[in-house]
Amino acid sequence: MNQEIKNENFFKKIQNFIFKNYIQLIISLVILLIIFIGFQTYNYFKIQDIKNSSISFFDIIQDDQNDLSSLENLIDDDNIFSILSKLKLIQKNIQDNNFGYVNDLYKEIIFSSDLDQLYKSAIAANASYTFINASYYKKSDIYLKDISIYINNISDKLDGYFSIKKELEYLLMITEIDLNKSEYKNNSKALDKYNEIFNSTLVSASIKERVKKIHEFQLYK
Repeated sequence: MNQEIKNENFFKKIQNFIFKNYIQLIISLVILLIIFIGFQTYNYFKIQDIKNSSISFFDIIQDDQNDLSSLENLIDDDNIFSILSKLKLIQKNIQDNNFGYVNDLYKEIIFSSDLDQLYKSAIAANASYTFINASYYKKSDIYLKDISIYINNISDKLDGYFSIKKELEYLLMITEIDLNKSEYKNNSKALDKYNEIFNSTLVSASIKERVKKIHEFQLYK
């Protein structure tokens, strides 16, 4: 009997609560419904946007590999095909030695995109190698600061990237030495970096071998 009375009191409390607050409850339900519909609508248009970008991307790269300028219409889209378009444009403009535009595209990817650290490190490493080569091609030190920034965006906590980052740090020093026509054997920072790499247990054997060959070439050239 006492249990039945307790149950009745409980249900009455619920009824009273609903009666007194039904307007607020209705408003809350309407707000939740609006949020749900808005979220579904956003997802729908997001999926449609990705589909449209996907179709455009593959149509462009299949039509003419020598004219990828139409990809520039996709680079501002907020999806994966924006990044893929930028990477494809980077590839084409490297071939055309248009390094200024390549540099801008690399920066947009690395600094404007919410990339996973693995992808950011991979792209930053590619950018570093690209502009070390560009520095020799242009015989100019204008990209050295950017190379340093790219290298700093490589995570040495990821397997495989510690060695790559150390090699790039060394290559950047070598590039600066060569462009300035200074003496490698008198550059303590470069020699210290070489010793750091060669004596490290974390740097891969293949990287050590490449660095050793550069070291010996610089000493005896």
